[in-house]
Amino acid sequence: MTFDNSRRIVSLRLVLFIATFPFLAFIALAYVARIITFPLLGLGDTFWLSAFAAAYLIIAIYPSFLKYNYIYFSDDGTSIILRYYSAGIMKGIKKSVEIPKQSFAGYSIERRFPGIIPYIILNQKRQGSVAKYPPIS
Repeated sequence: MTFDNSRRIVSLRLVLFIATFPFLAFIALAYVARIITFPLLGLGDTFWLSAFAAAYLIIAIYPSFLKYNYIYFSDDGTSIILRYYSAGIMKGIKKSVEIPKQSFAGYSIERRFPGIIPYIILNQKRQGSVAKYPPIS
């Protein structure tokens, strides 16, 4: 079985890319070309700029806040392979875990940040004990 969440990650990046255009268009039309005049709908330019900037930042920071990761999982063959990296604004280091099937000791799922963010923890049998890998969001 192979699992790959690249569609979700691509859609998050696409939303951020698309959200950039209205933000930049507002700045260009309001401050560079002076086509939009203020007050607009009874509100000044400070309000509108703050609203557009806040909306853009929420869209940009959302994946980082929820700690989304690109994940590739495969248990085909003799090993279990898990590759992942952060999908936020700042891409993290690409990491890979490869566990031989005969030494795989299970996994556990825990939730952090008041139950919102799930983490998976892989376990591997090593020299008579069980080693835990760092949590993966």
